[in-house]
Amino acid sequence: GFEVGMKLEAVDRMNPSLICVATVTDVVDNRFLVHFDNWDDTYDYWCDPSSPYIHPVGWCQEHGKPLTPPQDYPDPDNFTWEKYLKETGASAVPSWAFKV
Repeated sequence: GFEVGMKLEAVDRMNPSLICVATVTDVVDNRFLVHFDNWDDTYDYWCDPSSPYIHPVGWCQEHGKPLTPPQDYPDPDNFTWEKYLKETGASAVPSWAFKV
């Protein structure tokens, strides 16, 4: 389910009110490294599919919560996952992969 390069929505654990655009950057067994797009890797953290800090692409929109686009994104007010996935050539982590 979780593969390097796939995108998801992840809570910034240092600032839990922020849910940000993120990428899986490493996978070891059933754990994976979450990296916030265009942020310093000091914010990265390891988790597994049952972590309460991660959500599938589109979760914020479904739940009426603000999603923080990548830092320095050219038009943050008009960020859409559809457009961003096209721009980055990435795919989203499939929602079945999340064990909530």
